[in-house]
Amino acid sequence: MSDPTQRERITRLDLLGQFLIVFLPFLFVLAAATVAHYVTISHAARVERETSEILAVGLARRAVASDLSGVVTDLMFLADYVRRKGVSGDGRVDQEAVGELFQSFAGQKRLYDQIRLLDQGGRELVRVNYRGGAPVPEAPSRLQDKAERYYFREAMQLAPGAVYISPLDLNKEFGQIEQPPKPMMRFAVAVAGDDWRVLLVLNYLGDRMLSHFRRAGGNALESLHLVDEEGYWLSGPSPDLDWGFMLPHGRSFAAAHREAWGRIATAVAGQFRSGGVLYTFETVTPHSVAAQTNARVGDTGAGEAGDYRMKVITSVREPMGLGAVVDFFRQHLPLYSMIFVVLVIGSYLLAGARTRHRQAELQGAYERRFRHTLEDIQLAAVLIDKSGRVEFCNDYFLRLCGLTRDEVLGERWTTKFVANEQVSAIEAAFQELRAAGGFPRDLEARLVTRDGEDRLMAWHNTLMRDADGEIAGITCLGEDISERRQAEEQVRKLSRAVEQSPSIVMLTNRHGEIEYVNPKFVEVTGYSREQVLGKNPRFLKSGEMPPGEYERLWERVQAGGEWRGEFHNRRRNGELYWESASISGLRGPDGEITHFVAVKEDITARKELEAEVEARKRELARSESLAAMGRMATMVAHDLRNPLSSVKMGVQIMGRQGGEQARELSSIAIEQIRHMETILTDMLAYARPEAVRTKWISIEKILDLSIRSVQRHIDEAGARLITDYQPGLPTVPADPDKLRQVFSNLVVNAVQAAAGNAEGDRELSVSATVSLGEEGTGVRIEVCDNGDGIDEADAEKLFEPFFTTRAKGTGLGLPICRQIVGQHGGTVCLEPRATGGACAVVILPTTPSGKGASPAAPGGRRTGTAIG
Repeated sequence: MSDPTQRERITRLDLLGQFLIVFLPFLFVLAAATVAHYVTISHAARVERETSEILAVGLARRAVASDLSGVVTDLMFLADYVRRKGVSGDGRVDQEAVGELFQSFAGQKRLYDQIRLLDQGGRELVRVNYRGGAPVPEAPSRLQDKAERYYFREAMQLAPGAVYISPLDLNKEFGQIEQPPKPMMRFAVAVAGDDWRVLLVLNYLGDRMLSHFRRAGGNALESLHLVDEEGYWLSGPSPDLDWGFMLPHGRSFAAAHREAWGRIATAVAGQFRSGGVLYTFETVTPHSVAAQTNARVGDTGAGEAGDYRMKVITSVREPMGLGAVVDFFRQHLPLYSMIFVVLVIGSYLLAGARTRHRQAELQGAYERRFRHTLEDIQLAAVLIDKSGRVEFCNDYFLRLCGLTRDEVLGERWTTKFVANEQVSAIEAAFQELRAAGGFPRDLEARLVTRDGEDRLMAWHNTLMRDADGEIAGITCLGEDISERRQAEEQVRKLSRAVEQSPSIVMLTNRHGEIEYVNPKFVEVTGYSREQVLGKNPRFLKSGEMPPGEYERLWERVQAGGEWRGEFHNRRRNGELYWESASISGLRGPDGEITHFVAVKEDITARKELEAEVEARKRELARSESLAAMGRMATMVAHDLRNPLSSVKMGVQIMGRQGGEQARELSSIAIEQIRHMETILTDMLAYARPEAVRTKWISIEKILDLSIRSVQRHIDEAGARLITDYQPGLPTVPADPDKLRQVFSNLVVNAVQAAAGNAEGDRELSVSATVSLGEEGTGVRIEVCDNGDGIDEADAEKLFEPFFTTRAKGTGLGLPICRQIVGQHGGTVCLEPRATGGACAVVILPTTPSGKGASPAAPGGRRTGTAIG
């Protein structure tokens, strides 16, 4: 669908401007009136709230003071009775009469937990307890000594007639808070005669006073607090907060309202705000209440007890900031909504009347500017009416078509300018325009020119509207994209060629960060495109290529040259592979290198084939060498053995017939002759290896037999032998005679290596364990010594024929061992030992290797013939 025309946009903006010109002054007046209303309402609510809190605190304080005053009145009444009738002139107390009075008084009042009369020494003379809703006099035998209680000591220090009032706390029995908790205040007064003095004590149940306190708070109950002089709750919004100075929770109003308590604790009464909370408080001083009730209290003083105070507090959180504004508008929303709607409607009607007047003027100016713009634009511009005829075209379109303006204007678009294969589709679009006002916004179509050459055009279409807002046609702006499409097609072909290439193609930026890889890269390396984009190709390195080669590569390609070579890289699964690569730079229009492209080919198979051919060549050369050695060994053995036998025999005879010196020379000669025979035997064994005859054998037994066969050498060297065979070793297919030859040779080598140590420090070990390698399960045999060890450079050379590090040796022992182990499909190597010495490691497979005869089946029969 087409965008709104310029006329519509101007109309809407003008209407909005006119609306704001009328609406904003009225809105300002409404806002000012609203602010004034809000300030008035807020001030009235604040004054009302302050008055209400002062009234609630005053009522609660009077309730507490009234209860305290009543208790003082009762105390003075009982004290007067005791003075006049309860004590005789000589100071004797009429305990029966006083007890009856206390019992009757406690039953009538029901406010006192205990009423007691104590003598001058602190001994209880009379005590009435209020239990289970009835007064109960205490038996004389259960009366107690209260001389050490704080209230007795402090009250007895006062003048007769002076009232002592203790702090309000929880009653304790035997050192523990009584359960359920029982708030208690103790009122006491000394009654005295000429030579006697007694103390009257009332244990006032504080629940009644706290109940009156809460009822007096009325609606302010949730914000009403009664706290002691240290800021602990005596009665708070929640019972869980009370009595913090006696209960484990330790909570207090002073800690919860730390800043406010600093002001409350030092003042008698007041009202202030702190942290958005309105605090109102008054102080209750029980001694002052008692003094107002009985003038004698004020005359005598009350000691420290007179300093005890309680605070009546309310704390109300006031609506502040945005919350207060929201509450105000919630209350007055209907009124202001109605005013706002009337203001908007009236402003809109006034703005609409002024806006319509400008529409006709703007429409004409718009059309003139639009046509002038289309003439200057470097795109093909065409105006087509609803019927499909051309109303306007610019010079660019005329040059593109090769026509004059008279040949274009008034012509049907689909008849003259649309290729035949697209006529039906364009006609359908014009029908949709006439029926529903719809037309494709963007469209690609072929434009027919005078010379018959089609040009591919990308048209951007916009609906045209008349002065009444009705659709009159379409405005088409077109770009010739023929050459661009041809270039894109070439790029697509090249892209498909790269995507389908059997070679790896990689594109990086100047910093070596990968921007593109083709599917062949994914196939060869195992990495997806998402995993490598943005990375440096160095993550493919196997670590085998010298760093200097990479430096030479980058120097060459950054200089604009081409590098060709091979990489040994690593796939995602860890496998190594070879690739042949050609890397060069791509230059931009300014001649600067912007990217690097690498075309690589996986040559792993070729490398493996080359390695196999090279191995075959080495094997062939070795075979030829062995054949030559075999022929030479046969000739030497044939020509030397018989003469050596004769010489040996003659030397032995001379040794027996001669003296001591002759026998010594004969022994040395015979030892050298045996050494030559050993060399001839080893040469024949290495040059002409016999085929193995395998059968399933126990490796433990072969090792034991081999050790026993060379036990003499071990004993002569004074070495200590340690054997360690893993339990449950599997049987292996092998030739037992040849394996005994291998292990005997390795043990003898270990004995000779350990012989270099001092006696008592010569040690060798033989161990056998299961080996789980990449090529399958095998048995690992280690023959280790604690000798001088071997150089890593000689470890592999020792398996070469005639190479030895000892003064006495043929240099064929280890090569023969490797030859025999290789016939069994196993491996043998020498490894340095961490604790000193060296280990000969033999690994034998547990399955037939295919290099010798198949292992004999149970019963000794062979299941196959030897395989070359």
